[in-house]
Amino acid sequence: MELKRILARDIRAANEKAVAQYGSDVLVISSSQVNGLTELIVAVDLAPMTTEEADPFLKTQFASSAKPTGKFDVLLGQTLDQNKRDARERQATKVAKPIVEMAAKPAAPKAKPAVKVAAQPVDESAKRAAEEHDTLRGREIVALVREELNSLRREFKLGQQMAAWQHGGMALPAAIAPLRDALNDAPIPVALRALLIDSIKDHDNMADAMGALSRQLGHSVEQAQAQTPVSGIHALAGPSGAGKSMMVARLAQHAAQQHGSEKIMVISFQDQRAGAWNQTQLLCAQSGVDSFRATNAATLKLLLDEHTDRQFILIDTPGVQMNERLAEIRAMNLNVQCHAVIPADASAANIRRVFDNTDNVWASLMLSKLDESNQPWALLQFLTDKSLSVSVASHGERTVDLVQDVSLVGLVQCALDNLPLPETEEQAQQNARDAAVNELAVSKLSQIAAKFKTETTGLTHE
Repeated sequence: MELKRILARDIRAANEKAVAQYGSDVLVISSSQVNGLTELIVAVDLAPMTTEEADPFLKTQFASSAKPTGKFDVLLGQTLDQNKRDARERQATKVAKPIVEMAAKPAAPKAKPAVKVAAQPVDESAKRAAEEHDTLRGREIVALVREELNSLRREFKLGQQMAAWQHGGMALPAAIAPLRDALNDAPIPVALRALLIDSIKDHDNMADAMGALSRQLGHSVEQAQAQTPVSGIHALAGPSGAGKSMMVARLAQHAAQQHGSEKIMVISFQDQRAGAWNQTQLLCAQSGVDSFRATNAATLKLLLDEHTDRQFILIDTPGVQMNERLAEIRAMNLNVQCHAVIPADASAANIRRVFDNTDNVWASLMLSKLDESNQPWALLQFLTDKSLSVSVASHGERTVDLVQDVSLVGLVQCALDNLPLPETEEQAQQNARDAAVNELAVSKLSQIAAKFKTETTGLTHE
């Protein structure tokens, strides 16, 4: 694919220009405002290369494989494997050179090199585990990117159909036209956008239309809240980077305040990320909770059987191969409750990857990074379609930042407050008055500080 830049006076004109130049299957990557114009970044399929044009590329390591598959994820895997083989050959060359030099010397070898050789298999097994984790993570990233592109393509096609429907049938009052444009420019799923635009068509002023949006969204996402888990065995799962380890630490600290830290236990299950185990140990040490590491399902079963006296056990699962890890936990038949951890600004493709597997039965939904999200439209779309209670949320970076009384109305208000609405005349006047008041207050404080400094002797600070 190749990225193209389009400039137009508004988003509608930019879309029409993109379709006219590159066809109806053009993929929109992003849109933004540049010098009063709308900038549209679109992806265009490149024309297939001829054999003469592709000749330089045939000499690369992709062409050296036995049968090119043409799939990006397969080619990525072949490249990673080839890089690993080259790295192992270079490492073997580095190790063999000192051994040859030592063999040429007449003196007998000491015990120190023998110890290093004996410790080498352990290092190799750790390296292999890290390499396997990186390979799996790379493949999942490729799959996620492909799902995101497919989702964008579907949204774009539905958006074109919605635009034709809006032009042909429904006419909105001029007073709420800016709100309709803001809904079109915001990253809202097409189905949810159609519902919201339909809810404002009967209003003739901005205040009533915003109130209708708030009521519509609040009613759509309204669900009974689940209880905060404080006892039993609970496993937390979700995509990589969702904040599962921090959520585990927050729940462990909250439960430790009720039952005591000696009754709480945290298990890191098959998380091969670099530094993940050290992070879990540091987080658990802050609340005095015991932490354990299980590298396979048998070790996890053994730990759970040996600590049946614990009041509360938390299992932190990796983002890589999430469904496989949850299947291993379900196979133990130990009444483990599974909770999904999702960032408030998660994309629709990321949410689908978590909830598409019907074998997973979720006890609740836990929301993370509420303070970092200002466009939670994909999450609102999911809560509108699914019935899954929210138990806790996190708002901050500390372990004490656990929100037990989660307000979905606040999430709705956050999304509405960040709509790209144009500034009204009243808002501009109010902002100017606020700026004047702030400037006057700063001037008065400066005068008072200067007067106090001249009247007071012996002081070195204001």
